[in-house]
Amino acid sequence: MKKRILACFLSVMLLLAALPFSALAYGHSDTTPLPAGAYKSWKQTDPRWNDLKIGVDPWTDSAGVRHENETMGHAGCLISSMAILARGYGLTMKDGTDIDPGTLGKAMYDGGSCQYLNYKGASKYETAFNALIPGVAFHKVLFPSNPVSTIRTLLSDPEKEYIIIAAVNNGGHYVAVDCVVDGDVAICDPGYPKTLLSQYKVTCLLVYTVDEAYVDTGTEIPGAPIWQVTEKDGIKIRSGPGLSHDRVGAYKQNQEIEVTETKEADGYLWGKTEKGWCALRSLDGSSVFCVCLTVTQYSITYHATGGTGAPNAQYKNAGEPINLSETVPQKEGHLFLGWSADPSALSATYAPGAVYGVDEPLVLYAVWMAEAEIFSYGIDVSSYQKAVDWQAVADSGVSFVILRAGTSKGKDPMFEENYVAAKEAGLSVGSYFFTYALTEEEMLADAALFEEWLEGKTFELPVYVDIETEEQSKLPAGELTRLAQLFQGYMTDAGYFCGVYASYNWFGRYLDGEAFGGKEYLWMAKWSLSGTLSQNLSNDCALYQYSETGTVPGISVTVDLNVCYMDLPAIVAAYYESLETQVLPLPDSGLTIYEEILAGGRAGMTAGEWQALFDGEVTFTDGMGNALTADDTVCTGYTVICGDKTYTVAVKGDLDGDGKVNALDYAMVKRYVLGAYRLTREAYYAALITGDTVTALDYARIKRHVLNLQSIYE
Repeated sequence: MKKRILACFLSVMLLLAALPFSALAYGHSDTTPLPAGAYKSWKQTDPRWNDLKIGVDPWTDSAGVRHENETMGHAGCLISSMAILARGYGLTMKDGTDIDPGTLGKAMYDGGSCQYLNYKGASKYETAFNALIPGVAFHKVLFPSNPVSTIRTLLSDPEKEYIIIAAVNNGGHYVAVDCVVDGDVAICDPGYPKTLLSQYKVTCLLVYTVDEAYVDTGTEIPGAPIWQVTEKDGIKIRSGPGLSHDRVGAYKQNQEIEVTETKEADGYLWGKTEKGWCALRSLDGSSVFCVCLTVTQYSITYHATGGTGAPNAQYKNAGEPINLSETVPQKEGHLFLGWSADPSALSATYAPGAVYGVDEPLVLYAVWMAEAEIFSYGIDVSSYQKAVDWQAVADSGVSFVILRAGTSKGKDPMFEENYVAAKEAGLSVGSYFFTYALTEEEMLADAALFEEWLEGKTFELPVYVDIETEEQSKLPAGELTRLAQLFQGYMTDAGYFCGVYASYNWFGRYLDGEAFGGKEYLWMAKWSLSGTLSQNLSNDCALYQYSETGTVPGISVTVDLNVCYMDLPAIVAAYYESLETQVLPLPDSGLTIYEEILAGGRAGMTAGEWQALFDGEVTFTDGMGNALTADDTVCTGYTVICGDKTYTVAVKGDLDGDGKVNALDYAMVKRYVLGAYRLTREAYYAALITGDTVTALDYARIKRHVLNLQSIYE
C-alpha cells in the first residue's frame, strides 16, 4: 500500500488557489486527490490560530496572561507544514481529532507554555509529532550539500515513505517539500507565496517516516490493494470492522487478500475483503498481521490550472494502457483545449479519454483558451461535401465558410451553387484555390484562372491560395514562398484580399509566413487526433483549421472545422473600402506605380494635365510640401496624393527634378551606367525608357531626345 508522496502532492493542491506553480514531476508514483473538506494552507498570520500568537514575544493571551519566551514564531510555519503533510495522508491527532494547523498548534501548546515547541523554535519537533500524530515518526536531520539530490534519493526509496520539511533562512522558517522538478524542488510554503526551494537558502532537512498502518485511505486503497498474511496462525474474518462483530472465517498464513476499504475500530486498522473484515494491524504498531505487496503503478494526476473540477487521480498498472479521464474541468470565460504535461502550454497534447500507455507517472495541466480569443467558428467546403443545407449550417452556429473555387485541374462543380446558397444563408464567405503549380508561369496561370472564377462575386473573408503538394515541397529553399507571393501579388493587383493556406508544419518548413503581410493573411491547418479544438494558434494566424473530421448539421459527411481569431470581415471590408477611395491612373495613361513611386508622364506637364490622367481628383505638392496650382509644372521628386495613397513622382526623362529633359539628365544616366554615380529611387524610375532596368540604351535614348533626334515619349 505504497502511498508514495501523496501528502506532498496534496500540499500543492492546497495552495492552487493562492500560489503560482511550475511543471511538477512527482518523485513517487502513486498520488491521490485532496480529501473531501481539506483546507487551504494556513499562513503564520492566520487569525484561526486564535490565542497562539505567531512571531510575537512576549505576548498576552485573551485572558490577560503574559507569556515570555513562549512565542510560536519559530514553529508556526513548521506546524503548518507538518499539518499539511499529515492531513494529506489522512492521519488524525492521537485522540482522533482532524489535523489542521490550529488543532495541532493547540495540542502542542500546554497550559500556557509550549510543551513541545518553545522559544528556541523546533528544538523538540521529533518528540512533538511522534507523540501527537500516530504514524509519523521522526527519522533524522540532514545537512545536505545538494538538497535536490538528497530529496530525490529519499523520494525514490522503494521501501520507505518519507515526508520532508526543509529548514530555510538559517532555521528561521520551514516549508513542506513537495517533489523534485526539473533540477529544483517544488515546495508548499505556509508563510509566503514561493513555490521553489531554490528561492531560499536551505539550512537542513527534517525527515519523517510514515507508518502505513495509520493511514486512512477511505474507500479506495490505490497503489497496493493486495496484502499478504504474515501471522503464522492466520487472521480471523469478521462480519464487520471491530471485535464485537461475528467471526465468519479466517485467512491462512501467506494468503493474499485484496483490501477494498479500511476502517479503524477497537485499536485496529480493519480491511474489507471479499470474505469479510480482517484486523490487519494494531493502531499502535505493536502487532502486524500482514504486509503490503507493492503493485507497480504509475499515477496520472490532473491540475485544473486555474479552473475547477479536475478529474481524480488515476493509477496505471505497469504494462497496461489506460484511458485518461473523460471528466472536463470548467473555467469561466475559457474553452478547455485538453491536457498538457507543460503547465504553460498553449496547445494540448492529451484529449479527455485518450489512451496513455507509458510506464511513467504523468502530471497533466488543463490547457485553456479565453473565449474572447475566438471571434467566430466556421467550415471550409468543396464538392466532397455534396449538397449542403446551408440554412441548417448557419442555424447550427457556423458563421463563415471558405469555399473551394477549384484547382489547377478545373473548377469545383459545386462552387457556384455553394456561393449563392451560403450568401443567402447569411454566412460570411471566402474562397480558396488548390494549386499544383511548380513554376512561375504555372502559378500566374492559376492565379488568372482563380480571378476568372471569382469575377462578379464579393467576399467577406480573404481568398486563399492552397499550397500543399509533395512536389511543391521538393522545390529549392525559398522558391515556394516566392511562387506564393506571385499568386498573392496577382490577386492583390486584381483587387482581392488574398492570403495563403498550408499546414502549420509547412509554414515552418517550406513557407515564410512573414512574407505575406501579417497573420491576417494566413490560414493554417493543424489537426488534432481527437478532432476537437486542442491548439491555440492565435499568435500565428487569423484562421485555424483544427479538424478534418468535423460534423455539422446540414452536411451529410465530415467537414473541416475552423476558428477565426480576429474580426476578419471588418479587416477585409476596410481593405476593399480603401481600394474604393484610392484614386488610380487611367488604364491608357501610361503611368506605372512601383510601390511608392508613380512613374511616367512628360516633362513640362502641368498639374492640370496630370490630373486628366487619373480617374478622380489628385493633389500635387512640391519638394517643400506646397500645393501646386493647375498651371504649375510637375517635376520629378514632387508628391501626388491619390485618395489615401501618396506617391513620389518620377517624370520620364527628368532625372534632376527641374521639369525638363536636358544634357544634365543624360549625363546622370551615363555616369550611373559607368558605376560612377548613384541615382535616387525617383531618378532611377525617371531614367527607365526602354525596359525594366536602366542601361546604356536608356542613356542613348535620352541623349537622342535632347538632340531632337528621337523623342523618348514616342
